[in-house]
Amino acid sequence: MKDIINCDIIIPVYNAPEELKNCLDSLIQHTDLSNNRIIIINDCSPDPGVSAFLDEIDNPSIVILQNEKNLGFVGTVNRGMSYSQHDVVLLNSDTIVTEKWLEKMKRVAYLDHSIATVTPLTNNGSICSVPTFLEDNHIPAGYDIDSFAHYIENISLEKFREIPTAVGFCMYIKRNIINEIGLFDQENFGKGYGEENDFCCRVIEHGYKNILDDHTFIYHKGSMSFQGEKLELLKKNLKTLNTLYPYYDKRIHDFIVKNPLKEIQDNIRFRLSSYVDSYKSKGNLLFVLHNFFDESYTQPIGGTEYHVKDIVDGIKDYFIYVLVTNGQEVVLKQYFQGEVLAKYHFPLEEPIGLQHFHHQEYSEIVEKIMNTFEINLVHIHHLIRHSFDIPYVAKKNGIKTIFTLHDFYLFCPRVNLLDVNNVYCKDMRSEQKCNACLRETYGFHSTFINKWKAEATAMMSNVDLFITPSNSTKAMFEEEFGEVNGKIIAIEHGIALPDYDAILRTKENRNWNIAFIGGLSPNKGSDLIYSVITKFPKSNVNWHLIGGLGDQKLNLLNQSNVQKYGRYKREDLKELIEKNEIDLVCLLSPWPETYSYTLTEAWAHNIPVLVTPFGALKERVELIGGGWVTETNDVNDVMDKLKYIIEGEMKEYHKKVENIIGNKVKTKEKMVLDYIEIYNKFLVSKPLLSMNALDNRTVLEGLKYYHPVNDSSVSLNEYNSHVQKLENELEAVKSTIGWKVLNVLRSRDHFILKLGKKGIHLILRVKNRLR
Repeated sequence: MKDIINCDIIIPVYNAPEELKNCLDSLIQHTDLSNNRIIIINDCSPDPGVSAFLDEIDNPSIVILQNEKNLGFVGTVNRGMSYSQHDVVLLNSDTIVTEKWLEKMKRVAYLDHSIATVTPLTNNGSICSVPTFLEDNHIPAGYDIDSFAHYIENISLEKFREIPTAVGFCMYIKRNIINEIGLFDQENFGKGYGEENDFCCRVIEHGYKNILDDHTFIYHKGSMSFQGEKLELLKKNLKTLNTLYPYYDKRIHDFIVKNPLKEIQDNIRFRLSSYVDSYKSKGNLLFVLHNFFDESYTQPIGGTEYHVKDIVDGIKDYFIYVLVTNGQEVVLKQYFQGEVLAKYHFPLEEPIGLQHFHHQEYSEIVEKIMNTFEINLVHIHHLIRHSFDIPYVAKKNGIKTIFTLHDFYLFCPRVNLLDVNNVYCKDMRSEQKCNACLRETYGFHSTFINKWKAEATAMMSNVDLFITPSNSTKAMFEEEFGEVNGKIIAIEHGIALPDYDAILRTKENRNWNIAFIGGLSPNKGSDLIYSVITKFPKSNVNWHLIGGLGDQKLNLLNQSNVQKYGRYKREDLKELIEKNEIDLVCLLSPWPETYSYTLTEAWAHNIPVLVTPFGALKERVELIGGGWVTETNDVNDVMDKLKYIIEGEMKEYHKKVENIIGNKVKTKEKMVLDYIEIYNKFLVSKPLLSMNALDNRTVLEGLKYYHPVNDSSVSLNEYNSHVQKLENELEAVKSTIGWKVLNVLRSRDHFILKLGKKGIHLILRVKNRLR
């Protein structure tokens, strides 16, 4: 392609001065008129507004021609093409062009010497229409013409498919093609309709191609409806067209049926709601997580996921991307104002294991995600099944990283500082004990914990801010990792508060109702819970197990004063508490929890708690006096404290309730405001994003596994397996004798087939008569 290719933009005009003005304004704004000209030809418009407008134009790059008599569209365009000696664009006066439109169409035209014409995408242009094929489309909600054109260009697959005919609203034609095959056929097509189709048939018969430019969008106001004299002229010219080119109708029919543009259209539709543009949001946040909060992708949904959900639901001005991996694929979900817009699956050829502190393929995908979706800030919530690469990749691309420390995964991959016997081990750690524990857990022989600590420490040095849900957790990390000092803060989680009034109950007429809430598994103290329930006197206590039972001992527990409710939804907890008149919630975790949503939920319902003397449980209870703390997590100490509570005076119990009421738990709304303040401080408006991005085909392939099945739980592997299964079934059918016989009968004018048809027809006639 030559450096500069001069082009003349030919605009035939008949009335509609306002549309012409809008078209010309867009041309002046978006066209390099130092190397290209605009040729406006007025075809004797009876509307005086056209001449008045043209008389006001004073621009050396705009040529105005006046027809002495009405020539119609074909004659007017031919006059323009004859006047020009350059490449031309035939442009309707009711179009609006967009940024760099002509440069892009020129580039496509000269990709191949056999390309004769180029037509862009439009909202209203028959086979070139998007988002919906063959329809008159509106510009999608939330976009204007320019932003939609920008979207089309940015997400384009750049397929540049061959089409059977150009569409006349905007048609780029190379000068050498005009010189070779001539102008439009005015003799046969008179005033217009069908002339560009005739021209394109001649293009094809001369060995050239008509191409669709799928990275350029031009708005076209015109209607595809035809009535009256216009309709009669269209019918006449179509008849002429099919007389000249008997294959034309079939070629168009086959093109529409096969629709080789479907991938282009799917790409535009599928990505429409998820496309990132500045008019929609203040920025794009990437949350890194071990599980989704709206589906159990890798495990049951827990407190960390609920916390992230509350942030995503509460933030209205940012796109939020949630990145999760199961080690086999990287999955990205996009949210806006709490609603999921898209889900992308990116398969990994090499799976991620615990020992993969750095994973080249994973880090490349993450970097491409950051660039493709223009990420402004990374917020890590968990790195289980991820490598440690994300802070490095973010820093490389000029993006800040925030890390919320929801547990002790960076201390040890067992997460909760519990050894293989579920004994809290922080103060008992040694290289020997850690090696033995990790060997039993993962089978590792080497001193893995030393390498883990070194890699975690190196990774943490690339993080800009650490957040913990409690001061006790903050202190533990400051003691363990010097890298966090000076860049770690505590932000308490918040929840949506239920509508609940305090009930100061007396116990004269009924037993105590004591509940254990949440996932009741060994790391939540299920051993201790079992021992307390089975050893404590049964006379005046009813035990309520509200949550999933992750311990077989609790599943098999069968006592008359024990009720089990299974998993619950957060919104159902109020009813469970009220119905069962819960008086006390016991949280017997054997490790220092970093926050505890179940504690917050108990207090949200004005219920005092009994907790073990660790971490945030102890810190929070002692801070507001909303319950009792045991001396140790020994079963006898727990039972002694329970007896003290049950046998004590009710005024102490009521005092605990009053303390809870006077120190209401933090709301979700306040928490979200805290995070927005931090995001605004650390968000980089223009990060140093590289060109290392996902190509649009990869994005479409990652996205299509979500949209066609309309099921966010279907993964890439599942989708591919389903497709493969259907293909296998089809091949099996094709191998049957019946299929082969049917193919023979269908492909030949066979005597047996004729006889069979007559036989079936005769049988049906007889059956109808019998009725």
